[in-house]
Amino acid sequence: MNLWNEGMERLDGTHCMAEYKEQVVPENRGNPFIEAIPNRLGIDQFIDTLHSLPEFDSSFLKLEAEDRLSLVQQIKPSFWLPFPSHFDKYRGLYNMIKIGYQSRNPLNAMYNRQFAIGWDEIYKNGIDSEGKNIAGNIQTAQSLAEIGVSGVGKSKVYERILKRLFPQVIHHSEYKGRKLLMTQVVWLHIECPSGKSVGALCKNFYDKVDELLGSNFYQKYGEKAGNTDVLAKRMVKVAAQINLGVLIIDEIQNVHKAHSGGDERMINFITELVNTIGVPVIIIGTFKALYLFNDSFANSRRGTPDSYSENIMDLLPGDSWEWNELIESLWDLQYTSSFTPLTDELKHLMYYHTLGIPDIAVKLFIHVQSKAILNGGDERITPALINEVASKSLKLLQEKFEKIRNGNTSALKELDDIKPNWGSFNDYIREMSFRMKVHGKIANDHIRSLQQRDKESILEELVKFALNLAENPEMAEYLANQVYEASGGMGDKQNMFSQLAQLALEANGQIVANKKENNSLPKQKKTKKTKPMLEKNDIRFIVQQGHKKGLSTEEALEEAQLINECEDLLRFCN
Repeated sequence: MNLWNEGMERLDGTHCMAEYKEQVVPENRGNPFIEAIPNRLGIDQFIDTLHSLPEFDSSFLKLEAEDRLSLVQQIKPSFWLPFPSHFDKYRGLYNMIKIGYQSRNPLNAMYNRQFAIGWDEIYKNGIDSEGKNIAGNIQTAQSLAEIGVSGVGKSKVYERILKRLFPQVIHHSEYKGRKLLMTQVVWLHIECPSGKSVGALCKNFYDKVDELLGSNFYQKYGEKAGNTDVLAKRMVKVAAQINLGVLIIDEIQNVHKAHSGGDERMINFITELVNTIGVPVIIIGTFKALYLFNDSFANSRRGTPDSYSENIMDLLPGDSWEWNELIESLWDLQYTSSFTPLTDELKHLMYYHTLGIPDIAVKLFIHVQSKAILNGGDERITPALINEVASKSLKLLQEKFEKIRNGNTSALKELDDIKPNWGSFNDYIREMSFRMKVHGKIANDHIRSLQQRDKESILEELVKFALNLAENPEMAEYLANQVYEASGGMGDKQNMFSQLAQLALEANGQIVANKKENNSLPKQKKTKKTKPMLEKNDIRFIVQQGHKKGLSTEEALEEAQLINECEDLLRFCN
């Protein structure tokens, strides 16, 4: 029951009265907070519910240019295409909320005991070696980080899922004949203020809660004098009082390193929120935010909850199912007087100018279509028109994109909102003990980077092996480099050793034959430049076989379970 008709129009969010559902999982039974959560949707229902297109009618094409321009502008707010990967996020979010409430059952004595002790005391004392807070409770909350490129839809996915599939506030009055006058805030989304600290985040939290519930927490706590620790304790108390299901902290890269020890304080605060209070937290940010986790999570066991996981989201590959589905669905929304079929050339140009970033692709399509209408004539979309519009409307982005296209590694270090610094990124991933998934174009780049990262150590092993076979150290080093370069550093080590042994035997034979005439190293043509033999577990072989079956590069890697958990990637590289 939605309370918009109950005189609560002044409040934000969707409010409803609790309706309790039977639970399959035994740990979820008898908990009003869990039983009040809507039933989970299947993937078909999920896609139908979240799929969104602007209303389109063929009669629109006969309207005046100004009217059609208005319709074109409606594409941005109305177009949204759910992918199977979005359903994975929904499944994870749904489980996160329910599991988080398992240790916060209002019918259990532990729930009231924690309020009696005081949440500020619980927060201050943290947890012991067994994971218990001072009340003796072990929280079941989980945390998740979404890190990736601006514009790929990190925030939009969660915003759409939460607003469409979950009520924001559930009001309880009675549970199985027992009075239960409680308010349950299922989710809350706040942003990190630019260049600020935990204290500023807390004030944003109070403000959002007040908008949602009509309370006065900002006036009561936010305006009072107090340092960051005091503000944090008050926020923890409020989060417990409103029975918060999940907290989404967006734009986490805005935390300022130098502002009140911003980075370490923020990570510690989030960790304590999850571990001691039991509120699940989702952190969303660009690659600029990686320093937060690299400095704090990677170096401190205490800073990494057991249930912590991470999603790394990057540009959509140009041959991916997601990109093709996106551009083909978008292309149908033409309000020009003539319909332009989508060709491979047009699709390639759209990808070239947007690098597969959905938000930018939608904006470019709107600008191209608007320009075609304003130009008049047959209003067709041409390659020349796309190039012209992209050079003007995306002018500020093109310089960055060009550096990425050219693989300018030194320039990429300056573009940490689009690409991570590969050196620190790989070090970071290797140190992580939690679950991590890498999606998009960066998955292929990351596998390649991991396989090439140990060039010196691999060459050292090859040279050491070759010294047992070659005539002299110079020959050993020459042959080792030849085998390494033949595989691009991505071959199986045992296979490289076999090739090295074969080359050494050939080279030794050639040296014996020519020893009296020429003591120099044999020329490359005499030792034959070897071609790498592709093993079944070689990434190039996997991709080649996938293409033969009609799979994209990413689909082939997913089928081979190479785009999966971080541990699997590392195991593959070793």
